[in-house]
Amino acid sequence: MISRAISSRLPTSHPHHLLRTRPFTSSGPRWNSSNETSSFKQGLARYRIFAGPFSKVFLGAIFTYQVLYWTWLKLEMDESKYEKNQEVGALEQKARELTATSTSQK
Repeated sequence: MISRAISSRLPTSHPHHLLRTRPFTSSGPRWNSSNETSSFKQGLARYRIFAGPFSKVFLGAIFTYQVLYWTWLKLEMDESKYEKNQEVGALEQKARELTATSTSQK
């Protein structure tokens, strides 16, 4: 009788099965409690053996790319520095010649 009175006062949008509490247990709910393995796990097990070699190759490729990139960048910086030093040297030589001719004409 009391349960009918309480249930009649509850809104109809809250079904009774949602008001139940979960019992205290040491383990969580077992959604897939069958002892059989799923097809997803079997498919995943096939590719799991390739995870180690794939990660080694992938990380090796990234490392090689980075070494080559930084080496190329260093060589380009050295080349541009050499070219600019050559240009500065040529301009300094031209400036010396111009100052020498201008002082000799006075």
